[in-house]
Amino acid sequence: MKNRMVLWTALTVAAACICSGCGMSRDVGSVSVQESETEAKVQPQTSAPVVPESETETETPKLITSVEYTSKDGTVKITLPDNTWKVTQDADEMRVFSSGSDAMINIVHASTESAMKTLSVQTSREDLEAALTRQYSDTNAYDIQSFEQSTVSTVNIYRYVVKYNAAARMWAYSVTYGIVAPDQAYVITGTVTDDNATLLKAVEDSVDSFTVLKDEELRNVTGAPLSGTTTVQTPDNATSSQETSSLKPYSAATTLYVNDTVNVRSGPGTDTDIIGGYAPGDPVMVIGETNNWYQVSINGETGYIRKDFLTNNANAAQQTNAQASSDEAAGESISAYNYGSSVTMYATDGVNIRSQPSTSSDVSGAVNSGTAVTVVGETDNWFIVSTGSGTGYISKSYLSSSAPAASSDGGSASSSGGSSGSSSGGSGALTGTVTSSTADTITLTGDDGNIYTIYTGEADITTTSGLYSGLYVSVGYTQNSDGSLSASYVSG
Repeated sequence: MKNRMVLWTALTVAAACICSGCGMSRDVGSVSVQESETEAKVQPQTSAPVVPESETETETPKLITSVEYTSKDGTVKITLPDNTWKVTQDADEMRVFSSGSDAMINIVHASTESAMKTLSVQTSREDLEAALTRQYSDTNAYDIQSFEQSTVSTVNIYRYVVKYNAAARMWAYSVTYGIVAPDQAYVITGTVTDDNATLLKAVEDSVDSFTVLKDEELRNVTGAPLSGTTTVQTPDNATSSQETSSLKPYSAATTLYVNDTVNVRSGPGTDTDIIGGYAPGDPVMVIGETNNWYQVSINGETGYIRKDFLTNNANAAQQTNAQASSDEAAGESISAYNYGSSVTMYATDGVNIRSQPSTSSDVSGAVNSGTAVTVVGETDNWFIVSTGSGTGYISKSYLSSSAPAASSDGGSASSSGGSSGSSSGGSGALTGTVTSSTADTITLTGDDGNIYTIYTGEADITTTSGLYSGLYVSVGYTQNSDGSLSASYVSG
């Protein structure tokens, strides 16, 4: 009889709880729990227990694999490994997906000339080996597990996997998938923090699933992994040594015209040094050619310009120049970024200072080769410089962060670093792509082709999503007495 009374009391309290939304005092709730526990001990188990509704609601969410994600602008899609992955950035130039701290996938879209020139993708196994060697002096610190390369129509495709063994590594594996067309490119990079073969396979499958949706040519070559493992060397990505072997000197020089802003390189390859530059419409003295490059004469030096940047139609080049000047005058100053402080750079050749970021604007001054210039900001293609009486503009092609060999401030910037120290080697600025980062350092591949490790512990960092692999940045630095570099600012 007593047990029946206890049961009746428990059921009455439970019914009141359901009807009133459990709006009872803590003491009453405590009593009902104790009574129901007592009843559970004495009542025989005659059927399967009923799971309370509240427990059902708090069950661990079901793991869903192969989650397809389409970008907000509808231009690309990718299949993520599962629904634990988060979208941390979705912009055309950079999309970022992460699975906590275990793995990350970045999608970089280059759609401008300047972005195309700074792509973080290696176009041959040899170039990848050289880049890794610059980063790690010990060849046992890394292992290139695969390198695949092919060409479909005008699109070059690269895919490679690197395992990192170095103690100072940021991750255990990186997977890179590059789709490079003449006027745009996508580079998808997946990284795995730990030596986890299962997670690596999931990231590889996700990277390979990347698909372009709104560009017909790129859509036809994306969305599936490359077949085979043979590296195919094509003329468009031949190495500078292969290009040099095909050199055909002209018996007499000829004049061609620049159809876009272009760098002049020391050799027929994008991995060689920049020794000058031309603006759209400029005449160029051509003295020979390789498969994909013209050999040119510039200020008494021999250099190379990619063939697709020169034309024999002077009128077309001048029209391009006029349009470029109009675009620059209308847009460059709007996208200007002021550093907030000044950095010192050096003229690589005699160059004019312009009143606006345009080759058609007035010349307000000039500097000689090797002259130190105070830079206070930048636009897409121009540095903003202090002239003493105001500001002017110098094309980025003509300024370098490295001092001339005879300079009293210790010469070019060192690529070593990682700790702060007293400043004794001058200051400068770098632009390049971050390849790795720690709490207080970044390693980046500079636009000059060199690898830099820079201390950032005291820097003013202005980026939207922190410092991560694949981010293109501008860095102001001071050179310390031990040759290391300390950043004053990092923007990207």
